[in-house]
Formats: sequence, C-alpha cells, structure tokens
Amino acid sequence: MTFLFPGFLWALSALAIPIVIHLFQLRRFKRIDFPNVRFLKDVAQQTRARKKVRHWLTLLARMLALACLVLAFAQPYIPRTDGAVRSGQRAVSIFIDDSWSMDGQNAEGRLLDQARKGAQDVVMAHASSDRFQVLTGRFEGREQVLTGRDEALAAAAQAEVGPFSRPLSQVLARQAEALARGEASVKRRFLFTDLQRSQVDVERWTNDTTLSTVIVPIASATADNLSIDSAWFASPVRRLGQLEELHVRIRNHGAQPLENVPLRLTIDGRQRALSTFGVEAGASVDTILRFTNDATGDHWGTIALTDRPVTFDDQLVIAYHTAERLRVALVSGGDAPTDKAIEAVFAGDSAHTFSAQPYRNFDLATLQRTDLVVLNGLPDVPSGLARALKDFVDGGGSLAVFPPVKADAAGLGALLAPFGIAGPTRTDTATTKVDRIDLQEPFYREVFSTMPRNVDLPVVRVRHAFQPRPGADVLLRLQDGSPFLSATRTGRGRVYVCAAPLGETGGTFQRHALFPTSLLRMAELSRPMGTLYHILGEESIIPLEGVELSGEGAAHLKGPEGIDLVPELRRTPAGNAVVLHDQDLVPGAYALVLGTDTLMMLALDLPRTESDLAAWGVAELTEALKQRGLTAFSVLEAAPQELSLSLKELDQGVKLWKWFVLAALVFLALEILLIRTER
Repeated sequence: MTFLFPGFLWALSALAIPIVIHLFQLRRFKRIDFPNVRFLKDVAQQTRARKKVRHWLTLLARMLALACLVLAFAQPYIPRTDGAVRSGQRAVSIFIDDSWSMDGQNAEGRLLDQARKGAQDVVMAHASSDRFQVLTGRFEGREQVLTGRDEALAAAAQAEVGPFSRPLSQVLARQAEALARGEASVKRRFLFTDLQRSQVDVERWTNDTTLSTVIVPIASATADNLSIDSAWFASPVRRLGQLEELHVRIRNHGAQPLENVPLRLTIDGRQRALSTFGVEAGASVDTILRFTNDATGDHWGTIALTDRPVTFDDQLVIAYHTAERLRVALVSGGDAPTDKAIEAVFAGDSAHTFSAQPYRNFDLATLQRTDLVVLNGLPDVPSGLARALKDFVDGGGSLAVFPPVKADAAGLGALLAPFGIAGPTRTDTATTKVDRIDLQEPFYREVFSTMPRNVDLPVVRVRHAFQPRPGADVLLRLQDGSPFLSATRTGRGRVYVCAAPLGETGGTFQRHALFPTSLLRMAELSRPMGTLYHILGEESIIPLEGVELSGEGAAHLKGPEGIDLVPELRRTPAGNAVVLHDQDLVPGAYALVLGTDTLMMLALDLPRTESDLAAWGVAELTEALKQRGLTAFSVLEAAPQELSLSLKELDQGVKLWKWFVLAALVFLALEILLIRTER
C-alpha cells in the first residue's frame, strides 16, 4: 500500500492530543460523605478497575478513528502490478469489435451493446481534457484522429456490426499510429472484443512497454452457429431448359446435431427450390437444390436458412448467366465423312448452334460469335487463321484439333507452338488401344461416376507424336503411355489436341461413345460462366469474363440499397476486370451497367471467417501473453457491471480511502458505545 498525498500523514501527530487528555484528566472528583463504607470497599475497587480498562479502550477507539481519517485524506491505494502511478494528460485509443460475431448474446444481452457501453465507460473514467480515438473494424479515415470526450462518446454509440473482421495485430498497429501523433504523456489502448480465434493472432503482437494495452473480453454465451459455407453447380454451363443441380455446403459450428433444417433457393425474387438437411455437431454437409432453367440471360439468386442470433452467414447470394445455345464452328479440311460425324454430334442438339466452313474460305469474324472451334484434317494452316485462333483462345474460346492422316508438321507446329504444344515430331502406324479413362480429371469425372475394368476402349491405328505443354491435362492415354487426347490451358481458353486423325484410317475413336461425349464436353466447358459469387474484402480485382467494354460512357455498378458507383475498370493480360478498392459495400447482387445494357451480374458475399464463433478464454490468453513476454498487455477480468470501477483502478491501483472512512466511522461508533455504557 502507498499514498497519493503522503503529506497528509503529518497530521498523525495529532494523535498525541487524546493521549495528553487521557493522561491529564481534567475531571474533578466530588467527595460524598457516607456513614459506613466498610461494606463498599470491594465494590469500589472492582468498579475502578473496570473504568480504567474502559478508558483505555475509549482512548484506543478515538486514536484509531482519528488515524483512519488522516489516512483517508492521504489517499491510500494498492499499486498496479507494474508499480507505476499514471498522471498527466492521457491519450486513449479504444477499439470496438464490430464484426458480425458481436451480434451474439450472453446473459447481459447483445455483445456489441456491451462493447459500446464499455467504451463509453472508459471515456467517462478519464478527464474531460484527455484525448480519445474510437476505432472500429471499418478503419475509416475519421477514426484515425484523436478527438474530445463528446466526440468519442458519440462515435462509440454509433458503432454497428459490419463485414470487416480485422486481425488484432492490424488493430494494434492502427492504434499505435494514432497515439504516436498525440502529445499526451500517458498513452493506453483498450480492446473490446469477443476474442474470436480467427482474429486473435497473438503470435504477431509486439511488446511496447511505453504503451499499455488493456483487453476487455466480452464472451458469447454459446459458440453455436449454422452457416452456408459455399455453393457450386454440378455442370459448368447454364443452359435454357436444363435441369440444374446446385450443391450447397453447410457447416454446423455448434455442439448439437441438427435435423430437418429448411433450405430455400430464390431466383430473381421467386422461390425455385426447397430442401431440408441434417448435420452433425462440428461437421459439414452437402445438399442439392434442383430447379429448371426457364429463361436466358443474367440471373441472381439467394440461398437462405434461418439461424439466430448470428445471421450474417445465413444467406449466400449467387449470380450466373444462362446461355440459350452454345456456338460451334467446324473448320473443314475437306474430309466429308468425318465432317458429317462431327456435325451429327451438334446439329441435332437444340442446345447448340453448328456451322461449317472450309479452311481456305473461313470467315474470321465468325470467331467473335463462337464458343468452340473444331479443326478437322487441315492439310495446312494459313498464318492468318493461326493468329486469329491464338487471339480466340486467349479471349476464352476453346479449340479442338484433329490432325489429318498425313500431318503438315510445319503448319501444325506453327499453329500449336504459341500454346506451348510441340509436334507433330513423328507418325506411328503400330496398332494400339486407349489404355484407360482418367476419372481423376474433371473433364470425364462429371460424365462417368464409375468405369468397369473390362470396358471396350478405342483402337488407334495411326497417331502423331504431339507433346503437350508441361502442366497440361492428359485426358486419354495410350497403352504405351503417350497422350492420345490432351487439354492445354492458355490465356482464358483451352486447346484440345487429339493424336489420331478421325476416320477408319486413324482408328475407331470416331465410332466410339467417347467421341460425342468428348466433343460435347469441349463445347460445354468453352466460354466458362465465371464465378458464382465473390467475397467482399478478399477479392479486390474481379475478372469480367466475356465482357467487352466499348463506347465512351462510364460503366456503373448498381446494387442493393440504391448503391450506384463508377468502379475502376482495369485491363489485365487475362481481360477486363473491375477493381473494388475495399469499398464498404453491402452483400447482394450487383449489375455492371453501361448505358441501358447490363453487361454482367455480380454476387458479392460476406466472408465466412466469422462463422466459427470459437474464442479464446481469459486464462488461456493470459497464459499466452505470459509465455510470449507481452508484459504491456493485460486482460481485464471484471463483470460488466463492475467494468467502470475496474477501469478507474487502472491508473492508481485499488483505492482504499473509502474503506478508511468507513473504519473511522466504525471506531467513532465504538467510542460512543463505550462512553454510553460507562454510565
């Protein structure tokens, strides 16, 4: 124990006054004559002894009462653990965790409400001349300056949950920057947070002994939460009239299993699918929502469930494009039978638009309106066609190459070299077979669920030695291990190369079921539909696949709640992209509009890092701080109703003057009691 005003201790010398009064009693005894005192002698002696003891007790109570009053004026306190008394003007930085997990509840109510009240208690516990920073996860510019008490109280009251979940190391760095600009002699940081594990990166904290940090944990009553984790379509292309299967992954972060939970899908504001699911505690489950595409163009949808109190992850917004038809163009080398085989695959399918042109008279403008180009048996490749096909693939189109029986090594080499594909180096006429279908590759995995061991695979009689680029996907291999059908990604498109020519001379591939299956998958995977949704705060550059920007007008990004902004559009090697610059956007469906045309629909969703509500315990965090030598950090262990008192004790320790005043009153009461019972 020490004293804030030790000069008052000189007043303890006043304790000599009651001692002097006691020793030199000024009371005069009155003599009373009594006829016979022989029988009263023992009683008088006994009474005098009792009075003497009572007088000493009275003196002691009086001295203790006076001493307690003097000590109370000296402001005694138990020092803080670092032994420092903080005095002078203060600069205080207060962080209010406004991430979605603060929507949780405990016995005292909503976590964010408690954090706001705690921040206001911190402000009121300091002098009106002190300076304050109220920081939230938004990291807004107005939060980077020190303000007065009234502004700090208003800022704390305005904090609301939002999509920004910051690691505490970033928060501490922002607080240190703001406090460094202040001139106060005493600086301190406060963190009001639920200590969610996804945010507490204690291994990245640094110890600054000149800047003490107080962590005020506000724990949720339960870590139970149900969230929609992700979603994807079973097929890569949306087509008119197609039965779609939308896979949805749901995670149960709680300790209790759940059964018969409803899951809804709305498309363009209409409910299109409804399902129920069950999920074990701490596990995830995949469920399927089925609906039929009944309209072409751009669409947006919402996958939703009901789970309280944390609701930000109960919805997932998606956006996609439904194509009316896939456009396939055949560039013919003059082999009519094989051309008819290719045409038979697409011409009778209402989902495709098929056209065929001879390679010498091919209209290059057709490429702008084509998804898949098939080169069949070209004896040579004109240089202009080769350059146009390179631009076509880089822009996202797909190219399938079936060589002639007598391959033009120079022409095919010039065509394939820009894609990193070598060949053909030689021609082999030894009869062999396709060895197996690799179901590990997504190309065939989405078609065949299982493959019999004795399946009849195509026979190959003539093949050319093409060497795919390293990292390319070999879809079909021959028995000698050489590639038969390969897929090479280049730019935003793909190049498929078959080692054997079509027709009976090359083998039986044209008559095998793998032939139409492979061609249809090539068309289906051409011009990918793009990502179903993008995560706010994690993706700053969103590619605009298949979107061409023309004209002098500025494109607008329009979204929910009347949002209308002009985003930055950037040209990248992969094509056009929109840059969001970490803007504070609400989740939902957005339309990229140029004039009256909607170029593309985008779905922006909140990150799911906040879905797992698991948090650090006070004892666990305290031990972690101790192990890492972070002596400038302390974890406040106080009930919410005791927070204000605990905050006031941080500067001067535990104040004891009230207890000494109470003790002085007790001793005065004891003195009065002794005096009254003396008579």
